[in-house]
Formats: sequence, C-alpha cells, structure tokens
Amino acid sequence: MSLPRGEAPWTVLLPLKNLDRAKSRLQRSDRRRLALAMALDTVTAVLALAPDRVGAVVVVSGDRTVDETLTRAPGADARLLIVADRPDRGLNPALRHGDQHARQRWPDRPVAAMSADLPALRPTELHHALSVAAGHPRAVLADTSGTGTVLLTALPGVALVPLFGADSHAAHRRSGAVDLTVTLGAAVPGLRRDVDTTTDLAEARVLGVGRHTRAALHAAAPAR
Repeated sequence: MSLPRGEAPWTVLLPLKNLDRAKSRLQRSDRRRLALAMALDTVTAVLALAPDRVGAVVVVSGDRTVDETLTRAPGADARLLIVADRPDRGLNPALRHGDQHARQRWPDRPVAAMSADLPALRPTELHHALSVAAGHPRAVLADTSGTGTVLLTALPGVALVPLFGADSHAAHRRSGAVDLTVTLGAAVPGLRRDVDTTTDLAEARVLGVGRHTRAALHAAAPAR
C-alpha cells in the first residue's frame, strides 16, 4: 500500500486527551483503560501503512501514561512522534499545535487530522481515504452519525483549520473542506466508527476491533 510515485507521504495528527478526562460519555467504569486501548489500535492501524504513505504520526498529548504506552507499543517505530499538548485548551488548540509542529518539520507533506478513538480502523480504509483526499486542497470525512468529523486533511501550503466539536462536519464544510463522505460511502466503516458511547462501542465490536481494545474488553468481562 504505497503512494503513487512523486507524491509526498502524509503526516497524521492524533490528539489525545488526558485519560482522566477522556471518553466522559462512555458509561463504563473502565473507560480510561478503553480510551488508551482504542488509541493504541488507532496508532497501530496508521503505522501499518508504508512509510511512503504515512511518513509520520504526531500524537499530541499531555498524559504521561499515553506517551509511555504508545512509544513502547508493539509496532511503534521511528515515525511515531509524541508532542506535548502545551496549549492544553482542548482539541482544536491541540491540533493547531501539532499541525504547526508538523509543518515546521515537514513543510512539503500533506497533513491529516484524525480521531484517535477508531478501534475498528483498517489500514486499507485509511489508505483509500488518503488517496481520495490527495485530490483536494482540504477535505473532510464525517463519522457514522454524519455530524462529527473523523478525518480532516490539508495539502502542503494549505491551512488545516480544525473545527472539531459539535456539528464539526458541517463546520468543516462551511470552511471550504470538500466532503468525502458520499464518495467513500460504506467503503471505510472502521474509519468512520469513532467511539463516544456504549452504542458506538457495540457497533465497533461488530465491525471487529483491534487487539488492544479486545484485550481491554476481555479484562473487563465477568468471569464465568
């Protein structure tokens, strides 16, 4: 799974909240552990793409547990970079901070901001989505509900302009990002299935979650 010759690899931005504040809508006592497991599966899926497709994964985080766990995870390689969330003012400031860092280091690469709670993400789905996004200065992909955003992309020299939050998909479209949701349709179900609620988690499990999320769910299952 490689880029066509002559195209620069992507830099993928993944913002991660402090685990004590993560997944507040997920009504489970183990939501802290699940948030970390889902992030691990997301990072693993992104890093499964070839280096000429994804050249760097920039995780913006202010949580030491996240930093230590991700850097020691099986499959992590030199492309993974942890950037401290120095703004610590929410998702969009974290993404702007990560984007600035990425542009300074790799100014000729396109940038993709993604949700970090995609436990059912398949590398082939991300490969397909980035291929389509490469044809537009800025592009956006809606989550399964159609209101949120799971992927926002910008080509070199084009501002990312993250507007994540309530009704972010519409906000990104109004800001000029091309909507990829109809084009990609049902071809990327794992990429579109972010997890905020127990219903979301159940749907992700039907799609098939990664091994870190499976392990976390197994650890929480009652003994028989």
